[in-house]
Amino acid sequence: MHLKEIWCEGDPRRDYTACHLGYGKGATLTEACADWASRNEYFDRHYDRKTNTYMGCKVFDNETEARDLWN
Repeated sequence: MHLKEIWCEGDPRRDYTACHLGYGKGATLTEACADWASRNEYFDRHYDRKTNTYMGCKVFDNETEARDLWN
């Protein structure tokens, strides 16, 4: 298993920029998010496993892709 970073794209409706959410273990970003959710109650409450989103925003395993949506 690999340790992956978890980044959120941000929400332009709320003027949020991309942000680092945490780290999770897994072979895929979905597995890493599930791992992080099992250890972080706040993330778990706002993470949607069906759509792989956090507060309705896409999640990524790196800062570059999370920020690219703002360019």
